[in-house]
Amino acid sequence: MISKEFSKAGVKTVAPALLPEKNDLITEAQQVQDGSGKTVHHHGNCIYMPNGKAREYSTWACNLYNGCINVCAYCYNDNSIMKSVLGGNNVRLKKSLVNEATAYDIFCKELEKYREAIIAAGALHFNFVSDPCIPETITLNWKCIDYAISQGVPCQVLTKRADFLDHPSLQNALNHPELLRVGFSLTGCDDLEPGASPNLERIQAMRTLHGAGIPTWASIEPIIDPQKSLDMVALTINCCDHYKIGILSGNKGYGPDQICKFIHEVNALNPRSVYWKQSLLEFATRNQVMK
Repeated sequence: MISKEFSKAGVKTVAPALLPEKNDLITEAQQVQDGSGKTVHHHGNCIYMPNGKAREYSTWACNLYNGCINVCAYCYNDNSIMKSVLGGNNVRLKKSLVNEATAYDIFCKELEKYREAIIAAGALHFNFVSDPCIPETITLNWKCIDYAISQGVPCQVLTKRADFLDHPSLQNALNHPELLRVGFSLTGCDDLEPGASPNLERIQAMRTLHGAGIPTWASIEPIIDPQKSLDMVALTINCCDHYKIGILSGNKGYGPDQICKFIHEVNALNPRSVYWKQSLLEFATRNQVMK
C-alpha cells in the first residue's frame, strides 16, 4: 500500500493566495486513535510519533543517534533545552539502544508493532535528530530502511549530505523507488552549515537520484534569506518532486511582506507540489497583505 504522500497525482499544490486555514495537501497530520477516540502518541526507543511542528513532516519517525557533524548554526537540537542530550558534533548511538546490533533488533520489533499504522499514515521519516547519511550513522540507518522496505513500509530520508550515493548500504533501497523518497535540506547558506556538503553538491545529488527514477523532495527550511531559498527552489525545479517550506524560528531578517513575495515567486516557478508549513502561512498573513 502506497500512500498519497508518494503519489504525484495524489499530492496537491497549495495556492498561497487561497490562504487555507490549514494545509490539507497530504495526510501528514493524521492522528492514531484508540477505541475511545482519544489521540495516542506512540513512543518507542527507535520509532515514535513526533509532536509539534515536526509532525508536519511526518506522522512517524525513527531516531537512532544523537549528535551531528553538519554543525548547523540554526539547529534546533543544538539550541533547545535538550541540547546536552540531542545536540553537539559528537555522534553517538542513543543510550537506550545499547549497541548497533541491539538497536537493529529493537527497530525490527517496533516496526512490526507499528507497521500498519505507519503505512496508513504515509511513511517512516529518517531522521529528525542527526543525519541518516553521515559516515557515523549511514550503515545502521539504511539497514533499518532496508528492513522497513522489505516489510512494505514506505520510508523518507532527509539529509544535508551529497557524498553518500555510492555507499553500499544504500544500493538495495535504491532499487525500490516505490517505497523510498530521498530529501535534501537546502538553505543556500553554506557558511551556516560548515560540516555539511555544500548546497550545490546536494542539488547535484538530487539530480542524480531523480534521473535514476528515485522520488526526491526538498526541505526549504529554515528560510534564512528568502532570495537564497528562492534560488534553491529555482535550481531544483526540474529534479524535485515535492517541497516542504518553512520559516526561521525566533528573530528573522525579514518580515511578512517578504514572505508573501517569496510565496508568489515560488508559485511562479510552477513546482510539482509544495507543502507550506503552518507557521509560514501564519507569518505571511500577519499584516493581512494577502487575501
